[in-house]
Amino acid sequence: MPAERMLAERLGTSRTTVRKALEMLEHDGTIHRVKGRTGGAYLTAVPARDASPQDSQPYCRSRGVLRSLNTVKGIPEILREQGFRDGTSVIRAGLVPPPPQVGQALGLSDGESVVSLVRLRHADGETLSLEQMFLRAELAGVLRTEMTSMYITLSRHFGVRINVVEESIEIASLSATEGALLKQPAGTPVLKLERVGYDQDGRAMEYSVDLFRADRTRLLVRSESPLSDGMEVTPTREARGA
Repeated sequence: MPAERMLAERLGTSRTTVRKALEMLEHDGTIHRVKGRTGGAYLTAVPARDASPQDSQPYCRSRGVLRSLNTVKGIPEILREQGFRDGTSVIRAGLVPPPPQVGQALGLSDGESVVSLVRLRHADGETLSLEQMFLRAELAGVLRTEMTSMYITLSRHFGVRINVVEESIEIASLSATEGALLKQPAGTPVLKLERVGYDQDGRAMEYSVDLFRADRTRLLVRSESPLSDGMEVTPTREARGA
């Protein structure tokens, strides 16, 4: 097991409390402690338990924001629909040369610039996500707006509707800088969403990377199995009467 000092730091308590807890575990036969420079606490008997996924404790313990992957909506709209008070802090905004993956995703030519927006999202005054959005340079007029609900701004003022998005999701860990903005320790796990957004004409207009706090975010996905050729589905009595 980790040293007493490390356990105290992880658990946010004193070494005296940790020492007493280890004494109780040793008395119960769960651990065996060896003194000396090469000593430490070693697990000796861990009670066996059946695997019960339904009993697992969710990492998102507070009132979580439900992020549906089935619809194309901006964060402010999602938060308002769920009764949260939304907030946005613009960290950085301007025209920049596109990183290689951005230029490739948006199909840009050499020498083209992109709009870069780095924003911090809040839900009920607490940090929720850190995001960087890249847009085609023809949409640079967004830099003169409030830069909050970008999808609504693009639709109302530029006639660009992001109708289709492709997103990939993975677990990542925060750097010290990202953690400072989200008010989380460096190394904290987050949900990393990479997204390409397409307008009503099928053009790639947006490339974004969002870091969502895993302790505040739940994801919703709806999947449907395609029907086999020639297969007919007969509605159930309940469905026919709905």
